[in-house]
Amino acid sequence: MAVHDGATALTWAELRAAVDAQVARFVAAGIVPGQRVALIAPDGAPALISALAVLRLGAVHAPIDHTLAAPEIETALTALGVDWQVRQAEPGAPHAVRQVTPAVSSPLDPLGPGQSAFLRLSSGTTGAAKGVLLSHGTIAARIAAANDGLQLGPDDRMLWLLPMAYHFAVSVLLYVDRGCAIVFGNRLRATDTAAAARAAGCTALYASPWHLRRLAELPAGADLPAGLRLVVSTTTALDAGTAAAFRARHGLGVRQGLGIIEVGLPFLSPGEAGERPGQLGRPLPAFSVAILDAAGQPVAPGEAGELAIAGPGLLDAYLTPWRTRESILDHGFFRTGDLATVDGDGAVTLLGRLKDVINVGGVKVFPLEVETVLAAHPAVRGCRVSAGPDPRLGEQVVAEVELSVPVEPDALAAWCADRLAPLKRPGRITVVDRLPMTGSGKVKR
Repeated sequence: MAVHDGATALTWAELRAAVDAQVARFVAAGIVPGQRVALIAPDGAPALISALAVLRLGAVHAPIDHTLAAPEIETALTALGVDWQVRQAEPGAPHAVRQVTPAVSSPLDPLGPGQSAFLRLSSGTTGAAKGVLLSHGTIAARIAAANDGLQLGPDDRMLWLLPMAYHFAVSVLLYVDRGCAIVFGNRLRATDTAAAARAAGCTALYASPWHLRRLAELPAGADLPAGLRLVVSTTTALDAGTAAAFRARHGLGVRQGLGIIEVGLPFLSPGEAGERPGQLGRPLPAFSVAILDAAGQPVAPGEAGELAIAGPGLLDAYLTPWRTRESILDHGFFRTGDLATVDGDGAVTLLGRLKDVINVGGVKVFPLEVETVLAAHPAVRGCRVSAGPDPRLGEQVVAEVELSVPVEPDALAAWCADRLAPLKRPGRITVVDRLPMTGSGKVKR
């Protein structure tokens, strides 16, 4: 088996034939190598076939989240400068191909003939999304580096619960390259997801903390496969409560993966019991890291600074304004904008985004530290911590929480008071119906 989405199951030979047939349709429609093709469709075998066909043809795969509102999709089409769009009008319908006339026509291949492969907007959690361009060679380098940690091969079957519009170049393409079957399970109830995983004999699981919380609550008898050996959480920080609940229910640790569109997969935590959110461990073998101060100089071990990463598969360019890898990197390192520390053994702990640090009376408060405490409360489904004005201290800690069961903000404040120093405690806690999220599953900042 190569792919299964509940409606379609294909062997590798059948997948190859389907991709070849889709390439023929695209060529007949007029798509030529080097052109950018936006895929706007729900996940499943048809979307995978179209994405692989774009790459096989020599065009540039530019995925766009099909759940975006129409104006958002139009904005993305313009930002990516696509030449064609491939859409699924309704569930089960074949993908329709339509030519697009960009406001500014894009060059066929700014990286050189036949080089460009993948173009995606960054997730935009903290500002305007940027077009990130990757070449075929960059993707191949990413796959090799990531699989040093994942160790996936032809005997594996991946239960895939993330949207391909945001997770593709160092995940889905890795599975196809290494012969690891893909089982799409994101649109199912948790019990149905577990049943599909058992039926397919899944050995690996890639998900967000939200998915893992649902799977941790599976009733007795609705187990995940006995052969499951690898569980990876990504998109946002994995709270300790979810990791512990998943381990208690299924007997498996959850490994925290840090995926960055400009970098690939530089970190995959050990997944040990008691692992804290953001406790990533040492980088994968192909990568090296530095923790830098505002002047770009390394800080002492244990001190907080900006996480910078060097290694294979770093982005080839930003699209608009056009910036090549050489102009983006700082002495070979990509500066992530994340605040982190590294200990004497080289283990990295993320503290949050550099721009999100809260200055309370001269004391630096890291939002992730406060979010970790709030997320550990049994009534909290999710939270977002940020800075708010304070007439005496300059800034104060402000928290928004999404609840799974009702609880008073005063009770949450008391919970924090037992676990945080006074200046780190939220000065205001607001209960919201739903936290704003990006399409990739990250909380908007």
